[in-house]
Amino acid sequence: MNCITRRLKTATVVIACHALLALIPTLTHAQGKRYNIQAMGAKGDDKTVNTDAINRAITQCFKAGGGTVVVPKGFFLTSTIYLKSKVNLLLSKGAVLKGVADANRYQSFVPKTDLSKYSTISDEGNNGNSAYDTVWTKALMIGEGANNITISGEGTIDGEHVFNPKGEENMRGPHTIILANCRGVKFENVTIEKAANYAILAYNLQDVVFRKVRIRQGWDGIHIRGGKNVLLDGCDLQTGDDAIAGGFWENFKVQNCSVNSACNGIRVIMPVNGFTVTQSLFAGPGKFAHRTSGKLLRTNMLAGIYIQPGGWGLVKGDIEGVHLTNLKMRNMDNPFIFELHKGNNARDITVENVVADSIKRCIAVNAASGFGYQNVLFKNLQVTYATNATSEAPWALGAMNVQHLRLENVKFNTTGAKPAFAIKLDNVKFPALVNVNVYGAEHIDEVKMLDSGVIEGK
Repeated sequence: MNCITRRLKTATVVIACHALLALIPTLTHAQGKRYNIQAMGAKGDDKTVNTDAINRAITQCFKAGGGTVVVPKGFFLTSTIYLKSKVNLLLSKGAVLKGVADANRYQSFVPKTDLSKYSTISDEGNNGNSAYDTVWTKALMIGEGANNITISGEGTIDGEHVFNPKGEENMRGPHTIILANCRGVKFENVTIEKAANYAILAYNLQDVVFRKVRIRQGWDGIHIRGGKNVLLDGCDLQTGDDAIAGGFWENFKVQNCSVNSACNGIRVIMPVNGFTVTQSLFAGPGKFAHRTSGKLLRTNMLAGIYIQPGGWGLVKGDIEGVHLTNLKMRNMDNPFIFELHKGNNARDITVENVVADSIKRCIAVNAASGFGYQNVLFKNLQVTYATNATSEAPWALGAMNVQHLRLENVKFNTTGAKPAFAIKLDNVKFPALVNVNVYGAEHIDEVKMLDSGVIEGK
């Protein structure tokens, strides 16, 4: 595929992505009748456990054909509540839905459909994140097959960092929200904090909007395994683990978001087809520590965007149609890592219009032997690295097993001691470096080549 064809194909993917997003319903579901949980006997005194009252309100609203369940101002303790179709759970300003401290009081999500596609199995054969592990799938809120649902308002859902010695890593408690097989879902304005595991874990969602959602602390923020037509718009995510994660995405867009993490900003662990991140900020260090690090209280942000299908275990499928554009990044280890494993390939990855500073390690594009990338483009990048005497080469970019790799209008700089070379190309068949400041007659030592083609743009 020549450069012009590749650009036309990329443009077509972007146009199709925007067109599909336009088809996502506004999700302003009919409000219907309002049901105040206090009328069902709930008490916002931070003492009474209100699980039954809240579930009664949701069920009554659902049976009446839909409407709004109102959580008024106050601290409402609860264990597992169940979300149902056409119900808007509205958290008023000052309202807090707070998880009870006892992990044994939470129910588990038990799939009614086959979700094995979304499992990841490591080389050792373990699978701690299975949808069929009833300890792993405990949750404060559960919704399966619940369509046209909304969680909105200016209130807060507080997972209260519930500790479970039987959970993953002998500490993780229930997820805050688990959704599966849902269509027409909207989260708007709400805050989710202190998740005892993931803030949101979802399987097989379609037509979903997260708008102005705030997530604080916990582990993963929004983790979706199987998502079609998903939009994150104007969200502010400050998490202890990956802020956005998952895979098997189709037409998945992140825009106007602020991402802060003590792990990775975005981590893709499964195939995707049509994934866009634009007009967003990725900044470290994490405001909240990586909870698994324990006493170390590690806060350094790892990668801004880490795409690694198969990284958590064998999962077949490809990465295609990735567009990362108009991003600002600062103070992290790597701005981008693209890593392929057995059974995975990648096509049409574009990274453009990025300004990054205080970056400690290089951009990495790596693939397992026998697998690789086609058509990877970095365009209009300005990256400033904070290298030192211990930094390893390459300090700017390393690529291995790539067919077409093009760098255009790329500026790599460093504020510290500079290692031996900036760029390493290993088995890159058709490399192009056009207006790249580390390549030229006076900087030939900045590029190391192994089993690669002649560089275009020399």
